[in-house]
Amino acid sequence: MTTRQKKKIVFVCTGNTCRSPMAQLLLRQRLKELKIKGFDVRSAGTAAKRGEVINPKSAQVLFENGIECAEFSSTKLSEKLLLDGFAVVCMTERQREYLMDLRWNALKKAGRSMDGVENNVYSFAEITGYEILDPYGKDVDCYRYVFGLLAAGMPTLIEKLRLKENGWEEKPKAAKKSNPTRKTEGGTTKKSSPKRTSAKTAKTE
Repeated sequence: MTTRQKKKIVFVCTGNTCRSPMAQLLLRQRLKELKIKGFDVRSAGTAAKRGEVINPKSAQVLFENGIECAEFSSTKLSEKLLLDGFAVVCMTERQREYLMDLRWNALKKAGRSMDGVENNVYSFAEITGYEILDPYGKDVDCYRYVFGLLAAGMPTLIEKLRLKENGWEEKPKAAKKSNPTRKTEGGTTKKSSPKRTSAKTAKTE
């Protein structure tokens, strides 16, 4: 399955350097742990500058929790991401209202009607019961608190967005069958064939 074929989940905040990157990388980790595939997890910001690095405090908290973020680069939310996303999850209710307006205008611009188009915009509070407020400018303990809220909400998010049902679980690889060998009188080794039982002599249990 290519990246284009995967369902997109987009976390959205304002600058795409603090909250939404942590949410993005957290969900990627959880889906990997659960062996759920079929999703392209991203993040974006309504006022982001393209190509900015993650906030150092967010990076520190992710590092403390064993999550790598060196390759992260910020993205500004586009109409395409908004319309094509399987789920667009923003951090606050206010952001959700703003994104709903953007989505409505984008649909009109594309000549598409709202009728029959399933809503794909959610707030974190709509899913988990609480918002994720912006830690920007605060100390690292605030970032740890925000990370804890995001982490605590991931199981509920996975359940309510039905990611197990909408993705697919990676199946464990089957163990390779070994061919038993036996030694002949001359010391050479041959593969032993399984014994065949005659249908006439086979006993039933």
